[in-house]
Amino acid sequence: MTYLLRTCRWFGLVAVWLFSLPSAVAQGPVGFGDWQLHLPTNQAKALADADKRVYVATENSFFYFDKELNTTRLLSRRDGLNDVGVSTVAYDSVSQQLLVAYNNGNLDVLRANGSIQNVTDILRAEITQAKTVNHINFSGPRAYLACSFGLVVFDMTRLEVRDTYVNIGPAGQAVQVYASAVLRDSVYAATSAGLLRGRLTDNLANFRNWTTDLPARTGNPFRTLATQAGQVYAGANGDQLYRFRGGSGAGRGWQPVAGFAGGQFRQLTPSRAGLLVVGLDNLSVLDKPGGTIRTYRNALLRDTRAAVRSRDGAFYVADFQNGLVKTTDGQQFENFVTNAPASARAFSVYSDARTGITDVFSGGFSDRFMQNGSFGGFYEYKEGQWTNITPQTLPDRTQYPNFQDPSHGVRTPDGTLYIGSYGNGVLEWKGPGSFRLFTDGSGNNPLKTALAPPKFSNFDPNYTRITDLTTDAEGNVWVVNRHEFAGVPGVHVFNPVATTWRSLPYFAGVENLNGIVLDDNGYVWLSTSRQPTGNGVIAYDETTRTPRYFSTANGLPSNDIYDMVKDRQGSIWVATSAGVAFLTDPGQTFAPSSEAVFQKPFILRGPPTSRGFPALSSDVVRAVAVDGANRKWFGTDRGLWLFSESVDEALFNFTTDNSPLPSNRILDVAVNDRTGEVFVVTDAGVVSYRGSATVTEGKPACAKVFPNPVRTDFTGQVGISGLANNAVVKITDVTGKLVYQTRANGGTLTWNLADYNGRKVQSGVYMVLSSDADGKNACISKIAVVAR
Repeated sequence: MTYLLRTCRWFGLVAVWLFSLPSAVAQGPVGFGDWQLHLPTNQAKALADADKRVYVATENSFFYFDKELNTTRLLSRRDGLNDVGVSTVAYDSVSQQLLVAYNNGNLDVLRANGSIQNVTDILRAEITQAKTVNHINFSGPRAYLACSFGLVVFDMTRLEVRDTYVNIGPAGQAVQVYASAVLRDSVYAATSAGLLRGRLTDNLANFRNWTTDLPARTGNPFRTLATQAGQVYAGANGDQLYRFRGGSGAGRGWQPVAGFAGGQFRQLTPSRAGLLVVGLDNLSVLDKPGGTIRTYRNALLRDTRAAVRSRDGAFYVADFQNGLVKTTDGQQFENFVTNAPASARAFSVYSDARTGITDVFSGGFSDRFMQNGSFGGFYEYKEGQWTNITPQTLPDRTQYPNFQDPSHGVRTPDGTLYIGSYGNGVLEWKGPGSFRLFTDGSGNNPLKTALAPPKFSNFDPNYTRITDLTTDAEGNVWVVNRHEFAGVPGVHVFNPVATTWRSLPYFAGVENLNGIVLDDNGYVWLSTSRQPTGNGVIAYDETTRTPRYFSTANGLPSNDIYDMVKDRQGSIWVATSAGVAFLTDPGQTFAPSSEAVFQKPFILRGPPTSRGFPALSSDVVRAVAVDGANRKWFGTDRGLWLFSESVDEALFNFTTDNSPLPSNRILDVAVNDRTGEVFVVTDAGVVSYRGSATVTEGKPACAKVFPNPVRTDFTGQVGISGLANNAVVKITDVTGKLVYQTRANGGTLTWNLADYNGRKVQSGVYMVLSSDADGKNACISKIAVVAR
């Protein structure tokens, strides 16, 4: 449940109670200092039925479906998990434990009491091959883990690895194990060398104790195994479903099962209803050999990967296009997916405080400026709801053009979104069916394709490459058009009102650019492309038509520039392949005899071992963003960093070890100044963090408090937003006794319910008194702290 209280006038207090919506509809606001996952759940690949829940592993996320509430919930490190990237999952009904396997071989065991035990035996093993767990099969107190390097036997009671069988193929060759099954005294393995079988009483670490029942088929290895009603089944893609019969005589060995010739076998799962056979886009149930085969097909079954049957008779299917699919009768089907971006693939993010909309762009370009060839569109987030603008959601070209590699975007004051494509020019987007496309050869614009005579023999407008955009105070759109033709301008300015274009004059380097920033002096700051290495930063004065070039000789830690931003004091900050740097007074750049140079920020506060060193000097810094308190957020290959305003102190370093980040490789960062939300693009998807700094536009209204009321044992942060920017804030009890005093981060203050001495306050009503530095724009709010 989410609580929202708004204070009106001075002391009027109106409480509004809001119930958060299911994640499939929208995501409610999270508390200050908390995370929100924006990961798609449509690409489901494995699942496990665990009594009241169905756990689902997808390509980009891990979640469970609550059968009673009919809702889904994404899981991450904040829920106690110890890794990211789930490869498969299985539930042991005997020990009532869920075994979660990650792509790197790490294991989590979710116990019935809610605790989670991490097992790193496979993760830490000195194995040169990949450590992916492909399939989990339970037999008694043991779990058999089919891995990319062999077969692992795991004790579900002691939660430790008992045995590992590697190089078990013919003549001791290394094999990948795709699935396993145990029946009576033997274990069966579907491997890259075919179907293998070994007696449990033998030393199975010795390859000589394994028998090759059926050799591998070229291009069609056996990948599925299961036991059902005392028999073992195996599927060979494009061939046949087989059943193993023991004993002696002509019927012994692997025999084909009628009705499954030429099919695809994604997974075999035993159930009370019969053997579940997951095909390419269907689910079949075989009640017994030679018996009835029921096959279920539906529009929601497009790319089926796994299936289970619940005790209540419902079937749950993991579909790689439509997520978790459920049917109870084989006639009616429904799927459950969280509201999220259409794909985890993302390149950049732009958040606009005026409209409250955050846009994530899926395309972009490679690190050295090759086209990706992606047509994934872009995703918009507003008021807890994602809207996906893709060729799949808007297949009609009159509604949305098939736009290649959207790289960056910016909004003009009227809310119009302009998107740069690394291939198709600039898209002016007002909504479905209301757009214009500017590219080389389309109307009166100066944009140039990268493939054009005389350098190239052909003219192709699909190589009109836009690397960045920005806007000025008049609402003009500045466009960086990378083409590498000497003598041809690479920066153009579009006037949306007059629908006219103009170009900056040509100067050396302007044809091969990456990013753009406009400073408070009217100067244009441009970063050069990193191909194969960059040439640093160019400042340009339009009035005098003078460029000035900055490189490592002028203080930059590297000439490879990834990002650039102007902070709230007008300084220019750059993110490079070797740390960060800043220029404090851009206004002096073109002054006579100017010696303006970039400087590296040094750590002066924090742990003694980190002081005196340049900030992030050993890091590839790919993104920089500024929040409402002028603090700096940096995206690196070692996670997300928050630094103080002058970057002399590291405040936070979020990684996959201490946060729900799906990856430590941060591609872009953007801050929503209205809400304080920090949107983070990683190479494995998008997440957001509720920051503690906002910007209050115009005259401050009475502050908003969230959450309110709050329990005395609350361990999070209470946020007071809508304050005058950088306001002085005092918190008192009802008698007027001062409890806490500080200054707001921009327009927001967070409070941990502690007084000056770090002691938690008692239950009661607390007054929040704030005003700006001049004692004006005063506001009084209330926080109700109640005992449980």
